[in-house]
Amino acid sequence: MIHNAFATPGRKTTLEGLRKRIDNRIIRPDVLSRTDFDRCTEAEQVLYDDQRLQWFSNGLIVRTPALRRLTMTGLSLLRVHDPSAVGERGIVLTGPPHIGKTTALIRLAAEVEQWAGKRAPDFRETGRAPVAYIEMEPKASPKSIASSILNFYGIPHNFKSATQHQLTDQALDALRRRHTQMLIIDELQMLKLDGKTGDDAVNSLKTIMNDSGAICVFAGVDLLEGLSSRPAEQIMARCQVTQMRPFLSSDDTSRGHWASLVNSLGDAMHLLDAEPAHLAPYADILLTMTGGKIGDLRSILALAMANAITDRGDTGNEIITQEHLVGVGQIGVA
Repeated sequence: MIHNAFATPGRKTTLEGLRKRIDNRIIRPDVLSRTDFDRCTEAEQVLYDDQRLQWFSNGLIVRTPALRRLTMTGLSLLRVHDPSAVGERGIVLTGPPHIGKTTALIRLAAEVEQWAGKRAPDFRETGRAPVAYIEMEPKASPKSIASSILNFYGIPHNFKSATQHQLTDQALDALRRRHTQMLIIDELQMLKLDGKTGDDAVNSLKTIMNDSGAICVFAGVDLLEGLSSRPAEQIMARCQVTQMRPFLSSDDTSRGHWASLVNSLGDAMHLLDAEPAHLAPYADILLTMTGGKIGDLRSILALAMANAITDRGDTGNEIITQEHLVGVGQIGVA
């Protein structure tokens, strides 16, 4: 049977929006054979096409080694965490753009809520927020850290007139009152981390890390360089580092993992006329097109899948061709 149930998630930097993202379960549609598909009405076929595209683009979780390492580290720290201790450990997640960091962080947030739900099934009803997610915007200042935390909970405050110390105290109070056990700070590279302003920012992070009772997850682009200053050393010394790296064409092992990933994504498309491992011949092309970045790979394959479904009416076959890939990737292939 074909079902139609799509939800619209909100901003992930608010408690309501984050929970909509977490709760937005896109159900994997039943796999239909070509024969079963041809028996469907036109409306059912269109719905099946939409469901496959939605699930592949937004519902499918690509469990890469980096994602498994991040969630395993986060849940392990929660299990041994002592909110009353000073200097608890945190996590740094770093890597280049379009590598899948934010997707991994949302998955981590979902795992934390599931973890909390097993221990206190009524945590939402009692006002608890086990995980908070904030995102630094361009030209973010040290005050922006505390302000973003207050915005996440929907707590009114005066950013301009309040001092950094006042905002930080308000943010710490909110984290404690909502029993937040993990604070995720994404796009940290937007925060100036060098010079006097950088020292103030790092000191704000240290205060929140020490006094909030929450495990802090610092995520962003190339943070190992941005957090290399002396004031940041105390933070880095207490953090487990997870690096998300692109796959490398120059490394045979990396290329092998890439080929396996491409094949698994190809199988997940459930194209009506595709053979097993139908994307295997294009693994090297896709590696060149994406620079080995999973985020770009997902985008290219989703668009190619949509085009293959669209072309089904003209060609009679629902398969991905090299022209589909090259067309959406805007790259010439010799």
